[in-house]
Amino acid sequence: MELNLDLANASPVLTINYTKVELWLVGCGGTGSWLAPSIVRIGRVLSSKGKKVKLYFVDPDHIEEANVLRQCFCDAEIGLNKAKTLALRYAIAWKMEVGAIAQPFDPAWVTPAYNTLALVTGCVDNAKARQSIAQILENNNHQSTPRTWYLDCGNSRRSGQVLLGSHLSTQPDDYRFDALGCFRLPAPTIQQPDLLIPQPEEIEDNSLSCEQLALLNSQSLSINQRVAAEAFDYLLQLTTGKLRRFATYFDLESGSGRSLYTTQASVIQAIHRSSN
Repeated sequence: MELNLDLANASPVLTINYTKVELWLVGCGGTGSWLAPSIVRIGRVLSSKGKKVKLYFVDPDHIEEANVLRQCFCDAEIGLNKAKTLALRYAIAWKMEVGAIAQPFDPAWVTPAYNTLALVTGCVDNAKARQSIAQILENNNHQSTPRTWYLDCGNSRRSGQVLLGSHLSTQPDDYRFDALGCFRLPAPTIQQPDLLIPQPEEIEDNSLSCEQLALLNSQSLSINQRVAAEAFDYLLQLTTGKLRRFATYFDLESGSGRSLYTTQASVIQAIHRSSN
């Protein structure tokens, strides 16, 4: 078997030299509810290093009885807004101010100023929401080094993926590396275009029965925590300049996993897949 040297040859993903950072969590349900405390922890660490940190949780939905157990909520929180509940809980736990927005995400909210790094993590489960989040990357169109990054988290019943990107371009020349490392990566929606294709359960006039919808939406009790753990490490490594991958896929049934590392060849391959 041929030895894969991509990790050894991978370049670090580099961000702007920031003094301020915005950490956005869009979607506070299955994966987002488990990722929430980790995002506040990262904020606490960055704050202790002298960075000015702003934290935002976004979700218009309310906690339902069906959310308890699989999502990180308890019976006493049924009926409360998800974003507000998590923001209050972890603001108290980590002594950090966390803004809660109980509305659908609006890309106009993310307009990072000079020396500000915006990291937006999407934990949504539909194409329309992902399209909305991807629009934030238009902020980077006229910047040599992106200020805005989009980390997308997704999963099915027993498998999941985490994808990181900063640009919507499909032109290979827009992703050239330099001697220091990798400053640009294709958006998650470029790497995996089917993220923007509505699934049967998302279509309002679908003819699926209740039993079929239940089967489509059934998930392992552990999958969301696994996705959240991967996303946490991406954010941690990115903010410390140590990240050398931009996509990770895993399967709980087989215990297998694989990542795409930040080499010029891997990035070009990811772009080419989107155009085929």
